[in-house]
Amino acid sequence: MTGTLNRVIEMNAPPPSPAIRRWRPPAELVAVAAGLVIWWLCAGTVLPHLPGPLAVVDEFTSAVTSPLFYESMLITLRRIVIAWTTGFFIALAIGVLMARNRYVEALVHPVVFIGLALPGPVTILFSTLWLGLGELATLVALTLAVTPFMVTFVYDGSKALDPKLFQMAAVYRFGGVARFRHVILPQLAGALLSAARFGFAMGWKLVVLVEALSAGSGIGERIEYYFSFNRPAAVIAWTFGFTIVMVLVELLVFRTVSRHVFRWRPKAGGGR
Repeated sequence: MTGTLNRVIEMNAPPPSPAIRRWRPPAELVAVAAGLVIWWLCAGTVLPHLPGPLAVVDEFTSAVTSPLFYESMLITLRRIVIAWTTGFFIALAIGVLMARNRYVEALVHPVVFIGLALPGPVTILFSTLWLGLGELATLVALTLAVTPFMVTFVYDGSKALDPKLFQMAAVYRFGGVARFRHVILPQLAGALLSAARFGFAMGWKLVVLVEALSAGSGIGERIEYYFSFNRPAAVIAWTFGFTIVMVLVELLVFRTVSRHVFRWRPKAGGGR
């Protein structure tokens, strides 16, 4: 009797009112706004030598309206792309060989470890001592600095390859190219994308230092120029322009490639 009464009450009860969703500003916008407020409060007071946001905006406007900004940015981008591409393919070959061949692993592992432990500025100085000042020293320094990190990503991913898939490839008599394309490459997609992202980010971090020390052009050379003339607003403005391009590369290139490569993965929460 009590159960029947409860069911009747539930059937006649009014439907629950939908939850009221409060609008929340995007987290990225809140973070940027908070950073600008803190910057504005600290400039000239807590940090007396830090220029204010308005001074940096003026310098940034002056920079982006100058052809020199785009010429320097293209030079820097070209160097990063060349060094990153060269290092990526070297890392792909070495990382896979290290994981598949114990002799190659024992031979190359100490070199990779030294490359990981060697500070970036030291690599830059060695390249400059060997090759002198110029474009070749810049490219070699960047390549030597980013390659060991990408080798580590590829090597770790290659060690996790499923041996049963290699047995299947042997049964179907896959050749070397087919085995790499259909067995190794799909399993390495995550590791390769991580290596590419990390190598590109590392190249961005080091290219400014490389250009400031061994090159006579590029964004790093411009930042070093304004630093030497004690113009902090211009240094920050050119750094902002450099950072904006890096964020655009991440959003437009790496995230697009990631969505395409991993489009088969279900979305978080079971969404489609």
